[in-house]
Amino acid sequence: MPDRILLRDGTVLTMEPGSRPLRADVLVEDGLIAAVEPNLSAADADMVDASRCLVLPGMVDTHRHVWQTQLRGVTHEWSLKDYIRSVRFQSAVFYRPEDMYVGNYLGMLEAIDAGITTVLDFSHCINTPEHAEAALRGTQESGIRSVFALGLNDVPVPHPHFATLAARIEHARALRAKELSSDQGLVTMGISLSDVLVAGIERVTEEVTVSRDLGLRITLHANAVMFPQPVSEVAFLDDAGLLGPDLIWVHMNQTTDDELRRVVETGGAISTTPETEMQMGMGHPAHGRFMAVGGKCTFGCDVISNNSGDLFPQVRLALQTERMLRNDLELARHHGPDDIRPSTLSHLEGATINGAEALGLASRIGTLTPGKEADIIVIRGDAPNMLPVNDPVAAVVMHAHAGNVDTVMVAGRILKRDGRLLADPARRLALMDESHGHLMDAIQRHGGLIPQPPAPLPW
Repeated sequence: MPDRILLRDGTVLTMEPGSRPLRADVLVEDGLIAAVEPNLSAADADMVDASRCLVLPGMVDTHRHVWQTQLRGVTHEWSLKDYIRSVRFQSAVFYRPEDMYVGNYLGMLEAIDAGITTVLDFSHCINTPEHAEAALRGTQESGIRSVFALGLNDVPVPHPHFATLAARIEHARALRAKELSSDQGLVTMGISLSDVLVAGIERVTEEVTVSRDLGLRITLHANAVMFPQPVSEVAFLDDAGLLGPDLIWVHMNQTTDDELRRVVETGGAISTTPETEMQMGMGHPAHGRFMAVGGKCTFGCDVISNNSGDLFPQVRLALQTERMLRNDLELARHHGPDDIRPSTLSHLEGATINGAEALGLASRIGTLTPGKEADIIVIRGDAPNMLPVNDPVAAVVMHAHAGNVDTVMVAGRILKRDGRLLADPARRLALMDESHGHLMDAIQRHGGLIPQPPAPLPW
């Protein structure tokens, strides 16, 4: 008999273009969505009661440094400069492979708990091949779907295992040939580039060339730093002829409208992470301007060292910030706005189908379409913060939080049920205690999170 799960009598948001919420059942067979219809019959199925619940595709986080889970909250009052000093220059140095495992395993469980079923993991703490293997193992054991974007950047360890870019590329090729050779697996491979303004365009050109030779999605931080004279990673890559549909640009706050238009013209995507961008001095989130020139919004949680791994507040903050910026244009004319844009639906699309498209996964996930893989979440509509559900889209975007997520399914496997993760909570606690203790002790022995005097930065 097939492996069957029936989500019964929910309000279903398929997220297919032009669709409307409908009261229906969702039948899952052997990891795939078999049907979305009212009153389905499946007597032998594992039944999930979705009455008074919202059923929709799992959310897609297009930018997260999952390894930082043990550093939760340490940068809560810091700028981007201090984040770089504390996390990139200091904390990353002391991560062992076992810490990468813990960061990824527990970080991905946090994502699952919040209804996120897919994460682009910008993994830029790859100090040795063992660090990558451990991070990958943590991700795989969590059960989530992920694009593991292997970092080609250098980490300032005293005695680097990867002494040259060639050594990192050799490691990337080996990983692609063995563990991540398939593009149809639950965890697939991508590449995260070195910081262009640090490594230089010649090195980044080589990294992009290798990534494309391996057939991988590519992601990079860009245009998030304010310099005395404008400097643009988009311009550097455009001049080098490197723009393309395989690029996922992160942040982009200082990007001009013309540069955003070039990203759209060349098929690229952007990931907005509003909470870190607004706090750390990167500038206004750019997703609204990207949408205005024909792009689609997607969202990421970015760094758990600063904020939660919950995509609900990122989507809501992005939406209301963009509305504020548009309203300001009317208020500057001493005129109240007559309508409010962008739409709530556009931002729910950003957290589902748009994210899937950006990661090259839209044929597999992102909508509740029969034949696609069953990445599905059930959100309780009977919680005090959700009642009454006048508009299902508004309920998800404007009111829901991680605690409302009742059930999470990835490729037909239930990972959270009745509001509880199925992973062992005692093991989670023991893993975190050991790893966090090691890291905090090592960091304190070597001058604390920001050794004094602070490392100089040219901006």
